[in-house]
This record gives sequence, structure tokens and C-alpha cells, in this order.
Amino acid sequence: MSIKTFIRGSILVLISLLSFGATASPGYSTEEFSFISSGASLNGIISRPENNDTTSIVVMVHGYGPTNVVKGDWYRQIRSKFTSKGISVLTWDKPGCGKSEGEFDINQPIESSADEVVSAIAALKKSNEPGSDRIGLMGFSRAGWIAPVAISREPNVSFWISVSGTDAYENWGYLLRSNLELEGYSPSEIDTVYNEWIDGNLLFNSGGSYEQYLGTTRAFRKNEMVQKLSGQQFDDHEPGTDAYEAAHKMYLRNQKKYMSEGHLFDDENGLPIVVSDFDQVLKSVSSPVLAIFGDNDRNVDWRKTKELYESTIGANEPSKLSVKVFKGADHNLRMSKTGGYLEPRSKDYWNIPYAEGYYEVMVEWLCSNGFCSNTR
Repeated sequence: MSIKTFIRGSILVLISLLSFGATASPGYSTEEFSFISSGASLNGIISRPENNDTTSIVVMVHGYGPTNVVKGDWYRQIRSKFTSKGISVLTWDKPGCGKSEGEFDINQPIESSADEVVSAIAALKKSNEPGSDRIGLMGFSRAGWIAPVAISREPNVSFWISVSGTDAYENWGYLLRSNLELEGYSPSEIDTVYNEWIDGNLLFNSGGSYEQYLGTTRAFRKNEMVQKLSGQQFDDHEPGTDAYEAAHKMYLRNQKKYMSEGHLFDDENGLPIVVSDFDQVLKSVSSPVLAIFGDNDRNVDWRKTKELYESTIGANEPSKLSVKVFKGADHNLRMSKTGGYLEPRSKDYWNIPYAEGYYEVMVEWLCSNGFCSNTR
């Protein structure tokens, strides 16, 4: 496994939450909707109520990974539920995915993703799309960083639904610890692997040598669960061999690039900071917010996110923060057995039902805040 693949891949690992689900009769009309963001045309779809009685619009904010929105007809259940209440839904493919222009970047910066959201909102308003006077955001996982950054740039966003949202820090440390625990590792073993991950990140970011990195992260790199989570295997090469020298050069090349990007780490816990001054970004949110979590989430530390939301968004009265925690639900809000990161790799996983009332909570909250056609 290359240093580049492991370092960059491990820092932003999140499962995207996709709301699939067949509907015999969708009950809404859909057409393609494209807009320009950072000079690239992004292709998506907008679904509208069949009766054209649109009162508001939900802009879907993507989580981690590539998209297949248009061809895959994503978010069917959400589109069906929302349009039945007079709420249109817009979503699109990321750059380099589907018919969207540009190059796909699995580690796309949060700021760039937020730019897409702001551009989409601007396009809706410019085209006088019905409901564009009340546009809200809904996003999953990684979107917990993107949405509030977008709101800070477009403060007229009318509402935000955050599902399995994130705190200020990169989540891989929590994912690592919680999944090692599931696999039966002892607390001391978990601490060793986790601390080596932290130390390796700090060393890499501060210009530490390849030899230092190898010596600092030996237990981490050799851990079987780490290799499963990363999907790759790291091989130690004999010093002086061509393979060792090639790996050494790759380490230095990617270290230089990584350091030039200005990544920040918390002085106290050593965790990578994804959004600087994230608490201040959240405090600036003044529209209604619904935060949904599953208490069996092994990907994102939902408890810390919940506390952060309550101390920031919740302290801002106009936000009218509402929080719903589904008992037994995982990161994807499905009632899985373990909530572990590896479980969704099974094809049977996608037959597991969502938490009971998941869709209903969102619809009821939207209507109670006056965003539905029958409550306007």
C-alpha cells in the first residue's frame, strides 16, 4: 500500500448515506437541471410536486465518494416523501461523475463542495424556480461540514437537515477505535493503534522522515483491522532495495504536497481539523435545523456532534434546533447488527430497513416549520 493512498485515504473516510428505495409510482415529475460552479457545468436533476404546488426546495448535499445521481436515480424515497408535501428536491453529480464536467476528487476540499451548493442555490434563484424564495439544505455525514460552510456564504438558506453529521475533526480516529472495539481488541491494543495513527499524522505533517514514520506507525500499519478499513496492505521493504527507495520517494513527494496544503491539527488531541473555527461557523446558523443521529453509529462520533450542535446552533434562538436520535440505528440510519464500517459491504445490508419513523420525522419537522404546501 502506498503512503499516499493510506495517508490521504485514511483522513477523510466516511460512508455516504444514500436513500434508495423503489417506489411504484413516484408521484413527482423530474427533469435535468444543470448549473455552473467554478467554471464547470454540473449536471443534476430536480424533482417537483406533480401539482406544481411548490412551496420550498431542498438542495441535497453529498457525503463522501463518487456519485451517480442522474443515471442511478438517487434519493427516490426522499424525493417522493418531500414532493408529496410540496417540496421540490435538487441534486447533482459531483465534478467528473455522470455528465458533470471536471475531474472527480475523492478528497475534494470542503470549501469547493460548499461552492457547489452556493452555485446551485444561485442557479435556482436566477431561473425563478418555484419555491426558490425558501431553499433549504439536507445532507449526510461529510455534508455536516459542507452545509454550514455553505450557509455561512449564503445566510438566506431557510433550513438545514443534518443526518449523521460531523464535529470539527476528521472522523477516522473514532471510526478506528469503535471498529477495533467491535473486533474484540483490548483497550491497550486499541490505544496503541490509535496513538500511532495520531503520531504518524503529526510526524508526516511536520516534515518527519520516512524512517521515523515507519518506526512510529509499525503496529498501526500492521494491524489487520486497519488494513481492512483502508482496503489495502502495507508492505515493509528492505532498506536499500528498489522497492524501498520508490516508497521513500513517494513519501517525500506526497508529504511535500500535503504540507503545502496547510492542514491543521488540534494541539490537544492531535486530530486533523477539517473546518477551522467550526464552532463559530455553526453559531452563525440562524435558520431552523434538524439533526438526526443513530446511536449505533460507528463511523462518526454522534455524541460529540450532538453536544457541539447544542452548544452552538442550539444557543442561537432563531435556529430552533431539533435533535432526533434513533435507538439502534447505524451511520446510514439502518437497523444493522453491529453498526460497523465493514457491515455495509455485504449485499444483504441494503435490505436492512431504515429506523422506523426516519422519513416521517423529517417530513413532520418540515411541515411544522411551515415549509410544506399544506402549512403555508
